[in-house]
Amino acid sequence: MTGDAILVKEVPQNEVKVGDIVSFLQGGTNVTHRIVEIIKEDGIQKYTTKGDNNNTEDKEKITYEQIEGKYQFKINQFGIIMQVLKNKITLIVLIIIIVFMCFSKGRMENKRKERREKRILYKEKE
Repeated sequence: MTGDAILVKEVPQNEVKVGDIVSFLQGGTNVTHRIVEIIKEDGIQKYTTKGDNNNTEDKEKITYEQIEGKYQFKINQFGIIMQVLKNKITLIVLIIIIVFMCFSKGRMENKRKERREKRILYKEKE
């Protein structure tokens, strides 16, 4: 699904077969589709691909050289998080929030420590 992050593994050409899900570069975009047909065209092995959620096959056939790797596993919606983190403003705001949270946690721990020390001193005076 769009927005999922996937891990792919480079495989030899003889291990690429019909039914495999592969990531490939097409027009500067990384696409992940299933191989539905393998043909030889002008002595070159070419692959017809189709997205699982698409009704039609991709118009352009791909070659082995375009294949980035074979699908291994996915992390649902992790790609969306990565896209958000690519935005510099979002990344800066996130870093500021994390720094603020760490600073606040440190202050709270210091206050707790001070209170404990005061209680110990109070009990010693009794």
